[in-house]
Amino acid sequence: MSYKIPFTYSDEQTLRVELINQEMSTLGLTPEKLTCGYALQSIKETLAFTCTIDPQKIIDALWQELFNEASINDIKKRNDFNKSYSKADRDLCTRICLRLQSPEIRDQNITSASIAASMGKSAATISQLINGKYNAKPSKHLHDIWAILQPAELDQPKQAAKQVAEPEERKQVSIVYGKVPFIPTSTSKLIAMACDQARQRRRFSVFAGQAGLGKTKGISEYCRNNKEAILIAGSEQTSSTQVLDQLILALGLSRCPSAYKNMQKIIMALRDTDRLIILDEADKCKPNALDPLRTISDQAIVGVTLVGNIQLVDKLQTQERYELIASRVCFWPKPIGQVTVEDIQTLFIELTEGTIKLASDDAAWWQWLHKRVEGNARELVENLLPHVLNHAAKKPNVAIDKLLINGIFSSVLNKPAV
Repeated sequence: MSYKIPFTYSDEQTLRVELINQEMSTLGLTPEKLTCGYALQSIKETLAFTCTIDPQKIIDALWQELFNEASINDIKKRNDFNKSYSKADRDLCTRICLRLQSPEIRDQNITSASIAASMGKSAATISQLINGKYNAKPSKHLHDIWAILQPAELDQPKQAAKQVAEPEERKQVSIVYGKVPFIPTSTSKLIAMACDQARQRRRFSVFAGQAGLGKTKGISEYCRNNKEAILIAGSEQTSSTQVLDQLILALGLSRCPSAYKNMQKIIMALRDTDRLIILDEADKCKPNALDPLRTISDQAIVGVTLVGNIQLVDKLQTQERYELIASRVCFWPKPIGQVTVEDIQTLFIELTEGTIKLASDDAAWWQWLHKRVEGNARELVENLLPHVLNHAAKKPNVAIDKLLINGIFSSVLNKPAV
């Protein structure tokens, strides 16, 4: 009978495995939860010192999984705690150290020194706290450090759970697509100006801007306040026939099989009125979609506003079919690439209804947030704010700062830190 003799671990291998086992115990990990690409039985044998072949590759993989690039001395130093540290304190130190080693934190240059500056303490004190060398009770300070570093909690708050012993019930604010209230911005004001210019001068006006600036929201609000406006929602399927059909429907006219007769009915209904036709997503429409609008505007003497993305400007300026439209434009502001910093601040404050506690509320913060969302209202309103509100609902006393915002973008929006 042959027996497999366990491999003789080197001193370094033995120490590494001991530290790995300590870390797993601290974090409550089992071999089943480690995802380092090796067979479960091989991992168990390596951790139990019963491996019959050189376990170096598995040890390296486990070390990388738990400690990243930290050295043995780093981990030994970290695990040699002062007697004032409870088990909960030691566990929290471990989580803090692992968090500091994460790519998300390192990409933002978050270090012990930067934490010290935000807490008003010395870098040496923070180092002592994290490395288990603080002589006094460390619990409060460690929780303050973790509050700065902890990942954003992005789960939906449980509606049934009640707030614990607050003087008054905290207002719950949510943002749901399709139900976001209108907030005036520079985009909506410029769109309103474009519409008014076209209506008053009875010619064409053009508003173009990047996606996500709130163009459609601004148009809808203008139409809500100006009943003489007729909104046509354009798309890739919109042709001259669909434009005529939507105008017939909006004007309450009976539809004829003949496109020519439908156009004449529309012209007669609009002539000598103060109506305005707005075509949204004009850049997406088929090339012939604008042809009937030119004829209707000329013969009925009514204004038309074209709204679309930046591509709309390229089409009007470079494609021969659109030249007759371009020559009739009376108001054509420069295309908009981003909303203003003031717009981002207004949208944030108004839509969160003052329920968000901010770590900073100065000009530098709003400029940074503007850069973070790339000056895009949709990125702020539909992508970022719902997660911010969910986090604030769970932890109302934790201030929202750059680290938390970057954590949200990294965790759920797949975008790097800024």
